[in-house]
Amino acid sequence: MANWKNNNNNPEKDLSSIGAMFETNKIKKMYDISELYPTKIIKLLGINSERYSVKLADPEKFTVSEILRLAYILNIDPNLIINVIQAETEKKIISKIGMNKAKHTK
Repeated sequence: MANWKNNNNNPEKDLSSIGAMFETNKIKKMYDISELYPTKIIKLLGINSERYSVKLADPEKFTVSEILRLAYILNIDPNLIINVIQAETEKKIISKIGMNKAKHTK
């Protein structure tokens, strides 16, 4: 459970189960939650379903605000979501940095 100071949010059981999956490291990629109550999550996040799908497939596109809102909705520590995103995108980030270094060392 997260330590949100002003959380009057008691997630419903279905959303609590997603939070528990993050807390027990069962979510390895953000797309793992794509089929888990997407309509409810989309509505609470305030984004449309197409954008949600794009962000789940390419999680570095999530904004900090969206990560914080998702963590609040699921009543979990935002770092749990960030850890999944970091692990999932690390190779891509390293590759981009390598390409940028190569451009600037010529």
